[in-house]
Amino acid sequence: MPRSRSRRSAGAPALRRTVADLRALAHPLRLRVLELFAETPRTTKQVAELLGQPPTRLYHHVAALERAGLLVLKEKRQNRGAVEKWYIAVGQHIDRASHQEGSAASRRAARRAVAATVLEQAKQEIIAIPAGAKEAALISRMMVVARPAEIPLIRQWLLESVQALRAEFHLEDRPAEPSGDDCERWALTLAFAPVRSAHGTRRKRGEGGE
Repeated sequence: MPRSRSRRSAGAPALRRTVADLRALAHPLRLRVLELFAETPRTTKQVAELLGQPPTRLYHHVAALERAGLLVLKEKRQNRGAVEKWYIAVGQHIDRASHQEGSAASRRAARRAVAATVLEQAKQEIIAIPAGAKEAALISRMMVVARPAEIPLIRQWLLESVQALRAEFHLEDRPAEPSGDDCERWALTLAFAPVRSAHGTRRKRGEGGE
């Protein structure tokens, strides 16, 4: 089983935060902003330029992410009489953490909002694959049937596999932005979640009735 590394990795951080933090992420623009700050320290103006957005549109999003503790101020620099603020994303794991905050319904709603945002972004990226791409997108879906005791092991293996990918190809050492034809930007979206089984539900209801 591949071993994870403690070093901060490039790309969107996995998050383990409170319900309020999850709600702060439940916006496609904020998620993209967080991804760019996770790659390397940047200013709000630099992120706005990368996204093709006016900086004024991002200031309140950056402020919301900072209040949620998802962004931290790394340093301030003087530039032509103005003070530039450089932020970096804080990476943790989206998990079952912070159960105590909010009601169960509130936590479920927050997780659904983040999941919908992440998957919608992945869908848009796949739809917008440029013509003539050198490599085809890899899209796969599989159903996992396992005993309850095996699920945490599978989940941990997936997490460590992502860390091993970063380590194997030194992804955290790559430049934040593709330069010329030397680099391309690809996205990896991973979801491992329980699903309802209509067949299993019917079978349980029918037990003892035949």
